[in-house]
Amino acid sequence: MGAFALFPWRRALCYESASACPRPRRGGATNVRIDRFPDVDVDALPADPSPPDLWQDRAACFGIDPDVFFPISEEEAGPALAFCNVCTIREECLAWALKNGERYGVWGATTEQQRRRLQRNVA
Repeated sequence: MGAFALFPWRRALCYESASACPRPRRGGATNVRIDRFPDVDVDALPADPSPPDLWQDRAACFGIDPDVFFPISEEEAGPALAFCNVCTIREECLAWALKNGERYGVWGATTEQQRRRLQRNVA
């Protein structure tokens, strides 16, 4: 099942400018360290983040194939995290994911497992 089936709103955001966007190859050698506990101050995140359709067009991931952000394993998250690490709205994205319980994919430079750990530590 592709990302569009899980997140149909993404279809409108993708491929509009995909040809101009750099694309990491799936399974390629993108050296991004995945920390077990990301260095995130959850209290400093926006308390009431706006929905993705208001900010995603400013994200580094805009126009990139959504499948990159839904890796099969945490080890394959490197290409997605590479985009997130240079993104200017990373905190807004992570705040949205945490507030809305996004269980799948890379959001705000965190993997699914990292977000679960963050939520357990906050609770």
